[in-house]
Amino acid sequence: MDAFFSQDDDSIPYDASGSWVAACVASLLSRHGVPPRHQATAIAQICAISVSQARRKLRGAVWLFNEVLALCRHHGESLEAVFGTEHGPGAPGQAGVLLIDGLELPCQVRAGAICPPTSSEAALLTTRVGERWLVGTPARLDALGATGTRHLVELLQTTPAEPPAAARIAVLDDDESAAQALVDWFEQLGYFAQGYTRADALDQDLAQGFDAYVLDLVLSGGQTSQAMVERIRRQQPDAPIVLLTGQLRDGKASESTLAALLRTHRVTFFEKPVRPVMITAAIQNSLDQLKPAA
Repeated sequence: MDAFFSQDDDSIPYDASGSWVAACVASLLSRHGVPPRHQATAIAQICAISVSQARRKLRGAVWLFNEVLALCRHHGESLEAVFGTEHGPGAPGQAGVLLIDGLELPCQVRAGAICPPTSSEAALLTTRVGERWLVGTPARLDALGATGTRHLVELLQTTPAEPPAAARIAVLDDDESAAQALVDWFEQLGYFAQGYTRADALDQDLAQGFDAYVLDLVLSGGQTSQAMVERIRRQQPDAPIVLLTGQLRDGKASESTLAALLRTHRVTFFEKPVRPVMITAAIQNSLDQLKPAA
């Protein structure tokens, strides 16, 4: 996302340099033949707000993302075209982190005026912490213990993060369709995944150095993946390993074997059926913990 507003949450107000936002909106309307005296009425009709609210916004009040998006779509222009950096006042922004929906997104931010005491609880504010600027709602900044001076956001532009090297995930399941389904899922998310239906085939490829493993506990012929877990742990003590089985209830999978693996080899266990997103989250969480501190 390369824009000045979060496209993930259309209820987040952009409590920034209201005059700048209003100027961008006024310029948009003027380009499409709406004279200044009719702009408040046009905004009210397009955004489903009152004319008095529209007038206040044109004078610098808070704009919501869904309002500016509605205006852009109505006139067939992109957010970037209307609110791009070439329209912003002053110098470029500083490197920052946008805290939104539990995510931390790299961004460029320019701090404006010091936040007034009456600032909305939903407003996006920014404060400097160390060498970077944090951008978030007052509640989010409070939760992080960011106690420095807070400013209104004058400019906010998210920047794409450097794509990490794709993690390599090995999938072992004697059900070929199940193994392939997980492989397809991981690859759609940008991982490199390799499926196996036999433990010996995976054993031959362990030297490739997979970053994570998803193993079915019970394999064909009554074999289990316990020996495979032990081999992986000898070579990769910290690699994420996820064990799966759908055979606990019918007694085909040994609870004692599973308990031993959980206790001694630090594996994560899910009982089938399990949503692939849960497996992915467990793996990525473990991989994130292995990353060196910045």
